[in-house]
Amino acid sequence: MIVLIFHGSRDEEHNRQAIELARRLGYGYAFMEIEPRFKEGFGIPMFITDGADYRKAIEVATVKSPPLIRWPGFINYLKSLQADLYIFHGPDYGGELEKTGLPFALLEGEPNIDYVDCVEKAAPVVLTRGYIYKKIAEKLRRCETQLLPPLVEQEGFVTYLRETLPVVLKSSGAAGI
Repeated sequence: MIVLIFHGSRDEEHNRQAIELARRLGYGYAFMEIEPRFKEGFGIPMFITDGADYRKAIEVATVKSPPLIRWPGFINYLKSLQADLYIFHGPDYGGELEKTGLPFALLEGEPNIDYVDCVEKAAPVVLTRGYIYKKIAEKLRRCETQLLPPLVEQEGFVTYLRETLPVVLKSSGAAGI
């Protein structure tokens, strides 16, 4: 069984949306910070970028896949949103976000969301409408910015995952699924 491993949070909305995403894709789910924790199956980390949380997840995951930022077509998916600014949690380990060529800001790190100019349309690059999304929305209240929904609420992202997860599983050594 394929199990999507999410961070997990005290924010119930994050957990609910993560569970809904896994179910829509026909997979199981587990969390790093709350129950249920990953115990068996082909566990694949669902983290946007490299960082401490991703590294903890990759230690327990059976599928040693990269963070989403390195998945095939993920950057192109983000570009298709045509946002003026892409907002990540941060920080930008190794300059990975800078290498994407996307105009970006970080909730934690530089360039920081507190100091960017207001834009017409911004895309929080987060999976759910949990704590991080809410923090981004709070920071952007100073602007009249159209804030796109989190990735799980975008039908195009769900389609992207349906098409790309098998490729990532295969390239990560989980071909016998």
